[in-house]
Amino acid sequence: MAGVEVKRGAGKGVVAFDVDGVFLRGLFLSRAASATSAWVWIRTMWLGFLLKLGVISVRQAVERAYYLQRGMTLERLLRVGDSLRLAHGAGELCADLKRAGYSVVLVSAGVPQQVVERIATNVGADGAHGVLLEVRDGTLTGRLLGDRQSGRGKRNALDRMLRERGFSWAEATVVVDDASNVEIVSAAWRSVAVNPEWRILRMADFVAYTRNLHEILEFFPEGYTSGFTLRETAIRHEAFRKAIHSCSVVIPVLAHWSRPLTLWLIGIVTLVYLVSESMRLVGIAVPLFSSVTWRAMRPAEPRMVVAGPFLFGLGIFLVVAFFPPAAAAVGVLVLAIGDSAASLIGRAFGNTVLPYNPGKTLLGSLSLFAVGVLIAIFYVPVPWALLVGVVASLVESLPLGPSDNLLLPLATAGVVAAAMA
Repeated sequence: MAGVEVKRGAGKGVVAFDVDGVFLRGLFLSRAASATSAWVWIRTMWLGFLLKLGVISVRQAVERAYYLQRGMTLERLLRVGDSLRLAHGAGELCADLKRAGYSVVLVSAGVPQQVVERIATNVGADGAHGVLLEVRDGTLTGRLLGDRQSGRGKRNALDRMLRERGFSWAEATVVVDDASNVEIVSAAWRSVAVNPEWRILRMADFVAYTRNLHEILEFFPEGYTSGFTLRETAIRHEAFRKAIHSCSVVIPVLAHWSRPLTLWLIGIVTLVYLVSESMRLVGIAVPLFSSVTWRAMRPAEPRMVVAGPFLFGLGIFLVVAFFPPAAAAVGVLVLAIGDSAASLIGRAFGNTVLPYNPGKTLLGSLSLFAVGVLIAIFYVPVPWALLVGVVASLVESLPLGPSDNLLLPLATAGVVAAAMA
């Protein structure tokens, strides 16, 4: 992106949104199939599964899905489109982008042209592109016209809309989620992937895991005018992450009651997380786990399985399994409370970064030291509590990445175990 010479038209450029899965909360073809019959819905879902596996192409999946819709009236199909809700924040995002000087267009390789046009009219978008259905006497024949139901067709349509507005691909931003957008992602100057499939995940310039489409404003220079800045977004994500971490304060209580049951619970949750992450990479959401992961995700993380939560669970599992109850309690609490305090305070108020780790601040390390001492002093003498604070702040300050989730509880629990020996 950095080396592209931009030629400006009358405005800042074009932002193109994929419709299914990005601008709409539901999938149009799935809803249309369910409005036909249970059997048609099952067969349509099977086509979607084959598409995910790469057995059939986007064009084949869409053409076969509409063939199953033959005999449905166009009026009924349009009512299906009207029943779908926009993604949360979609209308506000469109309005903010237009006020900032961008042209907004909607493109789809699976939603009918008439439906895309209605959505575009409702949100004030400047252009709409969808598939063309063959209709006779107001009824679908099951055939599609042209090649709009393909990635190449989507690229050609967006290319035309760019030229009509005096822009080139060097001024195009695409907001997408699935493999039908590979060609426009390859051509565009900038791409934002929203809850993406693995293939798009690897290609996109920016990645957002969110249920609020408005949040992608953080990737635009104008985002600050609508209350979205990278710093504020980072703090918001971090607060949610650390709220989840803080839930582990109940682990010492559970372990005191039943260590085997606690270990089973930690192990199961960690395993389900790994399964959820593996499915996320192919665009499949696991209820509860995926929504929590998406909300907690940092923009720089999601190019692969996010190791932080796994190492967090592993670290807690190991201290509960192999350390005395008091040492395990300190290790878990320092991780749950101390690490959270260091991260939030450091991000919100810290200005002096550590010379050996620019990602951490002096204020954050001091916060962890203080919390570590306050926790440990209930279990060991003051000199040992001070050592716990020093070890905790040192481990957390090192450029270890997500590995500090594993080493922090082990190191602090080890100090307490040594004090009690």
